[in-house]
Amino acid sequence: MSMVDPHIQALRDALVAEHTERIAEVQRWADEAASRGHVEGQRRHLAHVERLKAMPYPWEHPAA
Repeated sequence: MSMVDPHIQALRDALVAEHTERIAEVQRWADEAASRGHVEGQRRHLAHVERLKAMPYPWEHPAA
């Protein structure tokens, strides 16, 4: 296991936190749409959540 520079780790942690917060925000939009009976809005927001969750972080896939 390699050591990650503390500054780089802090940046990674911030990116992960921001991404996680964004996913939670869009999930709330989906939940709100569902509570209003807006099925199409819920579907779009849930699809967006799935796309966000599928996004890799830059350090997970090094450039070729």
